[in-house]
Amino acid sequence: MNLYKIANEYLYLLENMVNEETGEIDTNNLAALNDVKESVEQKSIAVASYIKSIEAEKKAIEEAKKEMDRREKALQGKVDFLTGYLKENMERCAITELKCPYFQIKLKKCPVSVDVYDENILSDDYKKTKTVVSIDKNKIREEILAGVIINGAQLKQNNRVEIR
Repeated sequence: MNLYKIANEYLYLLENMVNEETGEIDTNNLAALNDVKESVEQKSIAVASYIKSIEAEKKAIEEAKKEMDRREKALQGKVDFLTGYLKENMERCAITELKCPYFQIKLKKCPVSVDVYDENILSDDYKKTKTVVSIDKNKIREEILAGVIINGAQLKQNNRVEIR
């Protein structure tokens, strides 16, 4: 039986523990409740173990991704260096095009770009102002805790599962 069904059975037994007519505790339900509680605990432990296993696999994948990213950056660094090296030496030798049976190499002009070498001397006509609005959640939390009512915000308390 899955944890959800066991939990439903546990709640049912708990709700029907006391006989409403006599007010006495139903010993059969009490015994069954103890058995079901044991099942809930065992299933919970099994689910938590599975979660730990998945988390370990996830961590291994994250580590592998970091290693692959590191290797990718190293390879990209080599490509960038060698491309710059090739470009510089082709320019030095005034070579604009080379051909071989497998590919061709060309020096091509890039689109014209703007090089701002000192933004402090540029006129304000050439500057944009950006306004960024962000919510100060720490200030809101502090004020609500101090008794201030803030429309549009409220405190909430969530639960999380912690498996150690």
